Amino acid sequence: MRDILLRGVRVIDPVAKVDQKDWDVIISAGIVAELGARLNPPPGAVVVDRAGTVVSPAFLDLHCHLREPGQAWKERIVSATAAAAAGGFGAVCAMANLDPPVDTPQRLRRCESQTRALARVPVLQFGAATVDLAGQKMVEVGSMVRAGAIGFSDDGRNGCDQATLSQLIARAGSAGRVVAIHPEDEQMLAGANPGGVDDPTAWIVRPPEAEAAAVELAIEALRAAGTGSLHLQHLSTAASAALVRNAKREGLRVTAEVTPHHLVLSDADTAPTGLRCNPPLRREEDRAALWEALLDGTIDAIASDHAPHEAPSDPGQLRAPGFSGIQSVLSVVLGRQGAEGHLPRLLEALTTGPMAVLGEATGDLPVHGLAVGQPAHLTWFDPVGNWSPDANSWLSLGANTPYWGQPLQGVVLATFARGRSVYLNRSVAPEIGND
Repeated sequence: MRDILLRGVRVIDPVAKVDQKDWDVIISAGIVAELGARLNPPPGAVVVDRAGTVVSPAFLDLHCHLREPGQAWKERIVSATAAAAAGGFGAVCAMANLDPPVDTPQRLRRCESQTRALARVPVLQFGAATVDLAGQKMVEVGSMVRAGAIGFSDDGRNGCDQATLSQLIARAGSAGRVVAIHPEDEQMLAGANPGGVDDPTAWIVRPPEAEAAAVELAIEALRAAGTGSLHLQHLSTAASAALVRNAKREGLRVTAEVTPHHLVLSDADTAPTGLRCNPPLRREEDRAALWEALLDGTIDAIASDHAPHEAPSDPGQLRAPGFSGIQSVLSVVLGRQGAEGHLPRLLEALTTGPMAVLGEATGDLPVHGLAVGQPAHLTWFDPVGNWSPDANSWLSLGANTPYWGQPLQGVVLATFARGRSVYLNRSVAPEIGND
């Protein structure tokens, strides 16, 4: 790729705590060569003048379902990570609920071999917390860490008892790894879903009290462990946010994430026929409380919970729960009224927030932000541009998004990961050429 000068952009770097308008960025041979005002372009460089656009460190998604191996008809590593790059993500964290689950070092190494060969952006792999995701027997923490596990999660369900969870948090913490849980009390869910369905992921009634109860139990398990760190996935209620806020005030090492759809949608919004998610969309009061918790730092990260599913054969049938959404994270959040005024905080929640959750487990993922002389690991986007998810623009195999065909605000123009161009939006940035 030719050298590039991005002229007159807004540079927001949460790592260096920089928010500077009308700066220039020069990328040369995959390196951030210069930052500053009114820079001279290198000989032969492409100069792109798009005032009002933004350059930030590339985003990190803490919560993504790649579906491969095991359910390649829903999603492929290639398509999921291409969608991630188009959404501004320079790396993603893959969940362990594959088929078979990632609960042994051998399975983990096999996943990492596949993603290294096929992924558009770096993939950081979570290991399962318990064998076969059954909530009974812990995985071998030490050997999983040595094989490359960045953390432990049975996401999709929460069947682990409090004593086992506390022990897991302590063991993982001693290895510098986080334990992430899907906070819904399965006993409460079972009581709310009579009828003999054994699969907790298939239960439709998911009361908010089940989430708050699971958050309380998980925080108590962290407290009992006396060490380690706990991450709470896809919070959806005001009660959960309040519990996290209190735990942080207590000094406990607890972090939390929220999805774009729980930040922007409520149960009053009409979703396309058959679409649903776990946890479900909640009341407007919950949505507002989640937004407040994100802005005040109680919630550390925005995560996609990218969950692609195929369309059912019967048009009236419910899909499996989850939204395909990694490509639209930025756009969905920016579409909320007043979001642009909080852009630096939103970018923290997409960059330094997720990095802090993982800690030392980020490995060789760049942590230097937009530092001059370092490989370009950055996202360039137009915060007021518009696009719509459709067959021409959507890269995931899963079209199960509530935003299909709707206008969205915020267009990613380019993404660089570890010094390599991984996405160029040629419809809006043809000057740069091929990646």
